[in-house]
Parts: sequence; C-alpha cells; structure tokens
Amino acid sequence: MDFERPSLKKKPKGRKGKLPFDLSDSDLEASLQAAYENDRAKKKERKEQREALRAEGLLGSKNGKPNLKDKYREGIGFGAVKDEIKAFLLSNNTTLALPPMDKAARKVIHELANAFNLKSKSAGTGNNRFPVIYRTSRTLSYTQRTFDAVEARLTRRFLPRMDVSGKKVGGHKAGRAGFGSAAVSYRDGDVVGASAPELGAENRGRAMLEKMGWSTGTALGALNNKGILQPVSHVVKTTKAGLG
Repeated sequence: MDFERPSLKKKPKGRKGKLPFDLSDSDLEASLQAAYENDRAKKKERKEQREALRAEGLLGSKNGKPNLKDKYREGIGFGAVKDEIKAFLLSNNTTLALPPMDKAARKVIHELANAFNLKSKSAGTGNNRFPVIYRTSRTLSYTQRTFDAVEARLTRRFLPRMDVSGKKVGGHKAGRAGFGSAAVSYRDGDVVGASAPELGAENRGRAMLEKMGWSTGTALGALNNKGILQPVSHVVKTTKAGLG
C-alpha cells in the first residue's frame, strides 16, 4: 500500500481555502491582536450607546416609549414630570407610566393629569406602586398657561422613589409623607413681605379705607392723627445671636 500518495481531499473554495502560508508567527500574532483590539473597541462603543439609551430611559423600551423607571432611578422632580407629560401630549402614545412613588406624590400626578383631562390610576403594589396616565378623547393640548396654573397650587418639587434606598440624588431630603422643602423660605434678617406689591384700587380693604377719608401718604384715623405712616415690619430671626 502506498502511504505517500497525495491526498484526494477537495480543496475548499474562497477565503476558507487560503491558508496564511506567507505569514510568520509575529505577523499572525499582530493580526490577531489587531482583531482583538477592534472587537474590544466595538464592544465599548455598544456599551456607551446602551448607557446613553439607559440615561434617556429608552433601553428596553417598546414602541418608542421611554422606560422612565430606568431613567429616574432615585426619583423624579416636578419639572421633569412636566417635561415627560409635555412630551406625552405632543406624541402619539396613549399611555405614560411614571416611576414608582409614594401616595402623596401619586396624588400630585393625578391632579396634574386631571388638569389636562387625562385619565390616571395607580398600578403595582407596595413600594413598586406607580401612576399610569391615559390619553382620552377629551384630553387637552399642552399649554404653558395650564401647567403654570396647576404648579401654583403645588409646593412639592421632588417625588422620591419608594422602591429604592440610599442617598437621594441632588441632596433632596424626604420629610414627613415624602414632602420636600417649601417653595418660598426666608433667611435670617429678611423682612416679611418686603417685596409684596402695594394693594391696588380694586382691593376691598383699601376701597373701604378710602371711603372713610384715607389716602396714600396719610395716617389712619382722624385728620389730625399723627400716627405711623409705614407699617410695622417683621424681621425674620432664625438664630439666637443678639438675644441676650
């Protein structure tokens, strides 16, 4: 039997049939290293793209709807709620699911939704309970005036997540029932109402005083009364300095 006869195995066609006989070991190593670096660069680029989508709440979204639970991992501010509802009103989506939040925060969302004739309800259980907004045939178009009117009735600005624990983003501290700090506060030495405008002629109290003879720049009471012309000011005191 002739063991030295050439193999009759058919040589494959195309790139698979070409062996790199002209490559030395160093050339092959460099080629493999370049392919490895290229693969790592592509994986890094895809990871950065996923992180960007996750930051926008679009990672894992369906039908173009953002996943707000991933977008707002710690909580959502009232300004962000307005932006999301505005985007929802300007889109063709019929539902909007906001991140999980406490009962008081969900009530704020329900009030805001009601102002636009949107239907809203809460879904989920426990700390994972979240508000869902639905578009109806009576839903209004977005207007800044409507938002401003609703915002004027609300003092809350941060709606913390109830299903996560740890330090809150932005230094927001949740108080009782999850409410944040008041929208307006005074500092030590401020005069209460110093920036308040003068009462107009349409004010009923001013109208009554003018009917009794009072006018701007005069004291209250009889014509010969020499009382104070400026109201008693109230200065805010938040520290104990200077009290004794």
